[in-house]
Amino acid sequence: MTKRPVLLSGAFALAGLILAGCGDDGEPVDGAQTGDPTGAAVGEAFAHIHGLGMVEDVLYVATHNGLFAIWPDGKASAASSDDHDFMGFTVADTGELLASGHPNSRTDLPPDLGLLASSDSGATWDELSLSGEVDFHTLDAKGGAVYGYDSGSGELLTSTDRENWTSLGQIPLADVAIKPDEAATLLLTTEQGPQLSSDGGRTFAPIDSAPVIMLAEWPHADEIYGIAPDGAVHVSGDGGATWDERAAIGGRPQAMTVTHDGSVYAALADSIVASTDGGETFEPFYSW
Repeated sequence: MTKRPVLLSGAFALAGLILAGCGDDGEPVDGAQTGDPTGAAVGEAFAHIHGLGMVEDVLYVATHNGLFAIWPDGKASAASSDDHDFMGFTVADTGELLASGHPNSRTDLPPDLGLLASSDSGATWDELSLSGEVDFHTLDAKGGAVYGYDSGSGELLTSTDRENWTSLGQIPLADVAIKPDEAATLLLTTEQGPQLSSDGGRTFAPIDSAPVIMLAEWPHADEIYGIAPDGAVHVSGDGGATWDERAAIGGRPQAMTVTHDGSVYAALADSIVASTDGGETFEPFYSW
């Protein structure tokens, strides 16, 4: 594929650096202790965080130096011996982990990893497609469909079999979220505000009066969560028609995930915060 950079401007350009850049701060986590008076687990620094996902009470953290797991007891450990720079990461509705990015220490892999999948909690990864061609910087997978943003070409790509891909065109975006049980409906976050498609990404329309959000999650049919570049959390209970501003996470977000019970996890530069009340309040979850 021809690689064509996408230029973003304004606040989203700065936000895009967080979503798309390969950070070099921090080291891999070896372990964690729980002596922080705030109640958050405290461990060694994660390198730049590109994605979060929850599977059976384990929070997976995709970083510049590999994938890590934060266990229910607050301890963190590497999920895999592969220390890939996982630029794109999501937990599919099947429970599989999907990812993309670049290899760090492995010299037997191409610079762009294409689409990877793991069915063993990140311990091992299968190369599915686009190896050597694409570096996805955002991914979502529901209802048998996968959507991913190719950072090299600036194109939104989609696949229903994880092998053959269709380009939906060049679209400057930060994140993509698929409506549960309706894979042809998806939301993109853009500098102009969120945009909605009901035809599998072939056309998009802006959502009137919606706040500008950088990250988005769509955990239930009518419930969408978003975080603005300044860290303000916004929630829609009617599929994006109206939005309610809730708490702020305390800084610019790096990644987020929302569980089926409405718990929200968001990554900042030096911590992960969590909400158990749908974003009304946040407490420290893990810090470094």
